[in-house]
Amino acid sequence: MPRTHLQTAAPAVEAPLTVTAVSMRLGISPSTLRTWERRYGLGPDERRAGSHRRYRPADIARLAKMVDLVHSGVSPSDAAATVLSLADSFPATEEPAPPYSIQHFVDLSCQCRSAQLRRVLEAAVATEGLVYTWSKLVAPALERLRSAQDGELPGCAPSNVLRTAFLDLLAVFADSIPVNDNPERSLVILTDLSHEVCAHVVGVALRWYGLDVRVLASEFIEGEAGAERFRRFHHAHPVTLAIVMGTGTHCERFISFLVTDCDLDVLLVGADAPLVVDGRVLRVRTPAACVEETLAVLAPGADLVSKDA
Repeated sequence: MPRTHLQTAAPAVEAPLTVTAVSMRLGISPSTLRTWERRYGLGPDERRAGSHRRYRPADIARLAKMVDLVHSGVSPSDAAATVLSLADSFPATEEPAPPYSIQHFVDLSCQCRSAQLRRVLEAAVATEGLVYTWSKLVAPALERLRSAQDGELPGCAPSNVLRTAFLDLLAVFADSIPVNDNPERSLVILTDLSHEVCAHVVGVALRWYGLDVRVLASEFIEGEAGAERFRRFHHAHPVTLAIVMGTGTHCERFISFLVTDCDLDVLLVGADAPLVVDGRVLRVRTPAACVEETLAVLAPGADLVSKDA
């Protein structure tokens, strides 16, 4: 039976969904969705500029019927013919999606309206994708909240409200990823504390494409340096690529350790990352670019639409 990943937690309002969001909701892979679109014409009725797929309620209803038929034993071609013959019976209207913007997230967080904040976050992820929602909406909102001139009340800070709501949704998203028992490539994201949430966002996005990803602290914790922690991890789980998120001289030294001592290629992420000149270090500025570059190296056959991650 198909898994209903985000459906039970989906907002009452239906925003147009990305390939990944529809895949999660119906329990089938993005590649299957694209195959059905190519072979049977069961794709979205509309596309945004840049050919980004966005599925509306009628599109999702057709695909849900297709999934049910296939799981009941009907061949995909016969199931598609049945679904297409019933095209006029699927809903074609939807309510407007909840508004979302950086300031909207700030306002909801300051009002401690956690339930509404969660619904708006879900709508943003469903429409724009996980990585975009974090980097273009949530992260800037957190910065705005933390820079408030009046400060925040201890224990019930608006920034904590937003961070908690986003992390809860991220956990649901991560739990919905299909299990891959035989990942072909493994990588580690090494991060300092200030980039920790971003590291998990990128890791969840990459896991969706079948990569074995772990997030590891690069800082000195409980008497152990990050380099020693990574050395033990690398011995137990050989790493193909190291992604690094950090700043300053500590980050530079850590990259030198990865390249020189561990003989690894490094993907350095962030506009605030140190400028490292080395042939084995590739620097990208954004989480979205990190996902794209990683897939280009480790999963070159992935059918990636940049905002779908």
